[in-house]
Amino acid sequence: MKIVSVAFHPLLMATYLSYVLFVKSPELFPRVVPQAIPQFILVIFITTCLMPALSIFLLRTFSFISNLELTKRSERIRPFIFIAFYYAASSYLFADKLEMGPVFMAVMIGVSALIILLLIITTWFKISIHTAAICSGFGFVSALTITMGVNIGWYFYALIIAAGLTASSRLYLGYHKPQEVWSGAILGFAYSFLIILIIF
Repeated sequence: MKIVSVAFHPLLMATYLSYVLFVKSPELFPRVVPQAIPQFILVIFITTCLMPALSIFLLRTFSFISNLELTKRSERIRPFIFIAFYYAASSYLFADKLEMGPVFMAVMIGVSALIILLLIITTWFKISIHTAAICSGFGFVSALTITMGVNIGWYFYALIIAAGLTASSRLYLGYHKPQEVWSGAILGFAYSFLIILIIF
């Protein structure tokens, strides 16, 4: 179950979701030529996963946090601030410099706002970030399917299975209680689903 938590780590969700949307629904990104997709995915990975992960590692190195899994609610504040900063910076980069289009920007800005919301919630409740992240991706895709007819094929069902496995892994590993996992799943899905419905 440990490998499931690592494979579907919240920091990887933006990369996964971007890859699926780029590959399965390229019409959402008319300014991006197919040959440039690998470079865009790499930039997304660096700005939304690698840089935040490096920041968390440095926090651990200098003993600001006791472990990389952020199992202590009180230690989540600094890492979340870093992550929110990187997502906000990424959103600005893609909007102002690369003009990625309204769908991608809605997802990026929506995720940035969700991170801030989770930061606020985590000050008093240890919500599951893993389930919030993967169910957020599921919410975005579900809403895009309804509003814009996006069809990601078998990835849709893979996402459902991945969400179930992720939730189960957090419980199995003892990192969260059931209410923390369910809260993350419901918030992640409902928030992202409604964001897309409202915008589009």
